[in-house]
Amino acid sequence: MGLINWIFDIYQHTKIDEVRKEAMEARLEAARINRGGSIDAQRLERVAGELALATKTLQRLMVEKGVCTHDELRTKLLQVDGEDGAHDGRSPI
Repeated sequence: MGLINWIFDIYQHTKIDEVRKEAMEARLEAARINRGGSIDAQRLERVAGELALATKTLQRLMVEKGVCTHDELRTKLLQVDGEDGAHDGRSPI
C-alpha cells in the first residue's frame, strides 16, 4: 500500500471512530430524555430549544456571509420538507 493510501486509511478510520463516538453520545442523550418509559418533558424542551438555537444561528450566518439569501434558504427548506412526501414542516429523524 502506498504512503498516500496509508494516510488516507488512517484518516478514514479516525473519522469512523469520531462518528461512532457521536452516535454513542446521541444514544445516551436519547436514553436520558426517555427514562423508564416516560418522557422527561423539561429535558426534551431544552434539547429542542438547543436545536432551534443552532438552526437559527446557522441560517443567519449563511445569509450574513452571503452563502445564500433568505428566499433561497426558504425554497430549499420547502424542497427538503417535501422529500418525505409530506409538506408538514418536519423531517423524519
